[in-house]
Amino acid sequence: MIKLICINDKCEYSYRVTESELTEYPQYHKTCLVCGSKMKISKESLEKIVSADVDTQVKDFINKWFNELGIEGTIEMIERHKNQEVCYRLYKDELERRGFKLKD
Repeated sequence: MIKLICINDKCEYSYRVTESELTEYPQYHKTCLVCGSKMKISKESLEKIVSADVDTQVKDFINKWFNELGIEGTIEMIERHKNQEVCYRLYKDELERRGFKLKD
């Protein structure tokens, strides 16, 4: 569920909507039903959405690299980029979820 909040500080109207509802009918969720101001996605909901998108993208890249480079090539490429700490950690965690162990 995604929480939408009115940007008007005096109104404070908010409600939750499913992601599919928001993507299928975005026009119904642009303005506040109470005061007519714009609605925005809450910080917590936005963080969850971004996190899920990043996880999906990491999984998709790992699958793509497995097909193109093979398992060993993928692991070698990820280990070559240890200096990019955040990206390295994301890919390392995904490989470990799949049962592979990388050197630290």
